[in-house]
Amino acid sequence: MWGASMGWAIILIVLAFLACRPHLAWWLAVVVVAILVGWRAAFLEEPVKASLAEPRTEFVDGMLTVGRQAGSFAGERYGVLKEEKRARKVIVMEARDYQPGQVLEIQGKFFVPDRERNPGVFPQLDLWERAGVHGGLAVRKERRIRLNRSSAPLRWAESLRESLREGITRGLPGEANGRAVIQAMVLGEKPPGDSEVSQAFRESGAMHVFAVSGLHVTLVGGIFWMVLMHLPIPRRVGVFIVILAMITYAFVTGLRPPAIRATVMAVCFLGAYFLRRRPSLFNALALSLVLVVFWKPSQVHEVGFQLSYGVLLAIGLGVGVALRFTGKIAELDPFFPSRLLTDGQRKVLAVRTYFANLGASSLAAWLGSMPMMIWHFGIVTPIAVLTSLVLIPATVVILALAFFATIVGLLAPPLGSGVNKVNSAFATGAYYSAKGFSRVPLGHWQSRRLTPGDWVVLDCHDGGAASFLDVEGGAMIDVGGRKFFYDQLRSILGRWNVELETVFVTHPDGDHVGGLPLLLKRGGLKKAVLPVPQALSPSYREFVAMAAGLGCEKVIGKTGERIELDDEVWVEIVREGQPSSRGIADNRIMVMKVHWKGWKVLVTGDLGIDDELALIKDGTDLSADVVIMGRHAWGVSGQHQFLKATGARVVITSAGRFPSYEMPKERWLKHVRSEGYYLFNQWESGAVIMDFDDDELQLRSFLQSDNEITLQR
Repeated sequence: MWGASMGWAIILIVLAFLACRPHLAWWLAVVVVAILVGWRAAFLEEPVKASLAEPRTEFVDGMLTVGRQAGSFAGERYGVLKEEKRARKVIVMEARDYQPGQVLEIQGKFFVPDRERNPGVFPQLDLWERAGVHGGLAVRKERRIRLNRSSAPLRWAESLRESLREGITRGLPGEANGRAVIQAMVLGEKPPGDSEVSQAFRESGAMHVFAVSGLHVTLVGGIFWMVLMHLPIPRRVGVFIVILAMITYAFVTGLRPPAIRATVMAVCFLGAYFLRRRPSLFNALALSLVLVVFWKPSQVHEVGFQLSYGVLLAIGLGVGVALRFTGKIAELDPFFPSRLLTDGQRKVLAVRTYFANLGASSLAAWLGSMPMMIWHFGIVTPIAVLTSLVLIPATVVILALAFFATIVGLLAPPLGSGVNKVNSAFATGAYYSAKGFSRVPLGHWQSRRLTPGDWVVLDCHDGGAASFLDVEGGAMIDVGGRKFFYDQLRSILGRWNVELETVFVTHPDGDHVGGLPLLLKRGGLKKAVLPVPQALSPSYREFVAMAAGLGCEKVIGKTGERIELDDEVWVEIVREGQPSSRGIADNRIMVMKVHWKGWKVLVTGDLGIDDELALIKDGTDLSADVVIMGRHAWGVSGQHQFLKATGARVVITSAGRFPSYEMPKERWLKHVRSEGYYLFNQWESGAVIMDFDDDELQLRSFLQSDNEITLQR
């Protein structure tokens, strides 16, 4: 009943938009979108949110129907898992040899991972919710039953993509920047977000030309139209071929939402030619908005959706105004008759007119996207207007050469490789152009800080430790292990767009320093304050050996030393690292106290009871407002006498499931709370975020919205 009703509703909507004037179409679009979002969210999406509410693991036995590839084609696929009377859409992990439409009898593990425990980590579960996915599936045993014929178009698209990937990269070195740019522009296979290539395009305001988006679908249609206009075919046939090419490109690039939105928009706009009506940009935009929202209403929360329609609307409304300014470069002397222009002058005028129109579109698009870029990314890129004048034509050339190389390579592989090398030169030039534009003074700047607070005590979830201090140049106290760096820290620093100049190390334990060599290779690290000159930890030894060669100064912290970080932020070394004769790394800890606008935060690492009592006996000034601590491997940490000596009001403790000593004992947690301390147990709170003011210090949990405290002077 609902399906039939919505089908008739769609037919009536299409007819209404065809009959409406542009401004009426937009009013109708707003009303219909509001109704569709409410209906789809209420009836279809709540089961997915409920399924992802809690982390869990369960063993399953059922039938799996494999779907199309997910993400950035890294071996994951969508699929439908059927068990008795229920069916769930899942992400199939490590499904590299599966094909769309395969039906498998499987035994495996269904899982829902924990929510992101640190700010800046890619929100995987949010992405799954928007995609209607209930969880992940790791297949352990399988038996292939059949292959559905209905999925043949997807199988054909994937085989075509593999052929296209081979065709556009034949003869190119695996690590070449040009190859990375070509794969990103043609197939949407972007390099990591923290790579130099991604950073250059992001900071030059040209990310829209760096990955498959609506622009690329439009350019593909334009390339085909430029070829077809020189052939003796009717316009309606040419329009049909262009639409078919755009739909095929969307399929080949994995049916990404930006490509689908652009294709729907193009069909709505160019479809007017089949109905013998004058095409209206606003009507087509409004109709595609309704259709796309009906297909997937959760897209309204996505940045790409907002930018797609916001930018197109801005271009439609503002390009005429912008052309008043950019059009001056294509103006002729009003007293000079145009019929007297030579062929060369006409060609120059055509080029000037092209760049005037492109400049007007770029200016309108930048102004339209700027509010959303500030809101979502905290970055302003006025240089993007000039960047587009260079990189959009370059994108046209790169796409055209990529398609040409693929076709030629089928007939003569060596010739295809030669075209690819030419294309790689263009792509490398595009990369260096973006890099150059990104370095123009005031070409881009952060409109607001992207870090969530002054100090973020990250949750490694394994007993390790890492803290980021948002000071001039950026600083960290411990960096966590290698796995934490690869899985989270690299992404966090990249998404926050922060440099890191200084790092402090409490002790040479792998869970605290494992990521140091990788952080050093990331670049920008200028100073490391270390507890000891050498240690048994392989990661620590590797860092010490590499530091000088990569421009990082090594400093061994000494008791009483003061290290300035910012105008009102400095670090006091309370106790220097201990000699190697004391055994394990947890006995070699350098204790620090951070002074921030008069507030004091004591960082004890994995200090044990013996060292805590020794500090008290030595009369060390342990006074602090907050204590950040870990768990000692051989004994208890955070004794009553020690916490009392600090006079702290808040305690932040790390926690991990393995080994067992990394998990704070329940009786200790109850005792600390009963003594009046406000306790952040990171097993429950995740990261802890601190903001410092002259009169107050705010601390809040990342995972628990109601877990926060404000200290007053």
